[in-house]
Amino acid sequence: MAFGAAETTSYFQMPGYYYQGYDYDGMFAWFDIQKPHISLLLRPPTIRNHKKELADYSATKATVHLPLNGKVPSPFGLPMKPGGTMFHFC
Repeated sequence: MAFGAAETTSYFQMPGYYYQGYDYDGMFAWFDIQKPHISLLLRPPTIRNHKKELADYSATKATVHLPLNGKVPSPFGLPMKPGGTMFHFC
């Protein structure tokens, strides 16, 4: 969940979150499930800025792969918006 964000389906019909007034049509996170992982698609600066928190996960420039086997910490949280708003993936 992303506090204060709205859910939508966008970007090739993938579910995601957006903030009204945020650039890139408000979109900041998308999801996709393909065995053997869940893909969390984020803007590249988010991944670059959180290398330490994401070190245990496979990641590309704009995607973090989370395992489907239930070993994702809960809550999995990253600051996503200025002002301390947190994005939690549980």
